[in-house]
Amino acid sequence: MQWLNSPYPLLQNTRYKWLFALFSGIFVFTFLIVFEPYGSSRLTIDKYLFLAGFGVAVFLGVCVTYFILPKLLPWFFRSERWTIGREILLQSSCILIISAFNALHNFFWWDDLILFNTFLNFLKITISIGIFPIIGLIFFTERALSKRNIEKAQLLSNQLTPSTVEKTSAVKIQEESVKAPPIVMPITEFLYAQSEGNYVTIFHLKDDELKHKLIRLSLKQLEIQLGDFSQIKRCHRSYLINRQHIKSVDGNARSLTIQLDHIATNIPVSRAFSKADFH
Repeated sequence: MQWLNSPYPLLQNTRYKWLFALFSGIFVFTFLIVFEPYGSSRLTIDKYLFLAGFGVAVFLGVCVTYFILPKLLPWFFRSERWTIGREILLQSSCILIISAFNALHNFFWWDDLILFNTFLNFLKITISIGIFPIIGLIFFTERALSKRNIEKAQLLSNQLTPSTVEKTSAVKIQEESVKAPPIVMPITEFLYAQSEGNYVTIFHLKDDELKHKLIRLSLKQLEIQLGDFSQIKRCHRSYLINRQHIKSVDGNARSLTIQLDHIATNIPVSRAFSKADFH
């Protein structure tokens, strides 16, 4: 269970999704032509067209998995909560969907078959071929990414330098509504801000106690308002942090994370956050 709950990166790049779907379909078509499994060597009429249909079925199955399912289940496809267990569940769903497309292709090609039995047969075939490579790939990918990010986190932690700032410096945050009074606090009390759609939550200290306030303001607008403070950095599309409160940098297979003073939550770090931002 601990391994299944380990963080894992979710494939989100649209270009990579299309390439993955395309190469998966091409690979299956090539595999069927070269090795001719499951009696395909006995085919004589329209053999390559028939086998190409399975490549198309795999392409469509991957597309449904990575493009349609996230639209139907947005609460499930949250990258910051993606784990090995969810990745295995996603790939299992992909196998199920591909099996359905394969069964439909085979059923319409040979119209004297029973669709349900065809689906069960292709489900067994797809699972037997795909399940072990999928789990093996996930296992080695998680190990490799974890090692890389942990090493990078250790390097960045060693490069952390204290940020010098005048304690009398103050930040002034104005909500979208000009009628609302601005939020004013010493820069040393500002910890981080998290985007929540058209709102942003400000996490700050007051008398050494953690406080937070939700205001109507985009993270981009907040970043502009705090642009004069070099220690305020955007480490992720949803987070602004006060660099002077960075306690440590950690890593896992999904990403690097930052630990701030007074905060129990790990804050994700995007790839755009460079080494220079730690100095």
